[in-house]
Amino acid sequence: MRLKFLKPNMKDKRDSQESKDPEKISRVGASLSFNGELNGQEDIVIEGQFQGKIDLKNHNLKVEQGGKVKANIQVKNVTIIGEVDGNIYASGKVFISKEGQLRGDIFAPRISIADGAQFKGSVKMKEGVEKIPLPEEKPKPLYEQKEEPAEKLSTAEEPSK
Repeated sequence: MRLKFLKPNMKDKRDSQESKDPEKISRVGASLSFNGELNGQEDIVIEGQFQGKIDLKNHNLKVEQGGKVKANIQVKNVTIIGEVDGNIYASGKVFISKEGQLRGDIFAPRISIADGAQFKGSVKMKEGVEKIPLPEEKPKPLYEQKEEPAEKLSTAEEPSK
């Protein structure tokens, strides 16, 4: 059996990803429930419940299994393993895992929906989504909006006078 010794102040390369990723990650634990506005300059993992508005334009959001979010969300990237009810405005990618549920519209340049994921809403894919401001009032998702019937087009020419 070989023992591995590290010099003081040296970390094993196999240590946690924290040594590789110096950015901060905050958690809303499974026993926590928040209402209001969430904005900040770090990545967020939600394991509990959140209702309101989330604004993390340059950062990532992960809704873990068991996490429930009811909010309009503006982020760089989002991973949904739990439940989200609201519209997502992402400048990067939206990923819905096979356990994930999303009820709302997606505005993002890239999306990935795993086989088995639950999604009810619409998708608008285009670059520059980060420039779209969050609405003050929650609009009806596109799937709930009724479309106006198209005007009848006449193919017969009208007689000349």
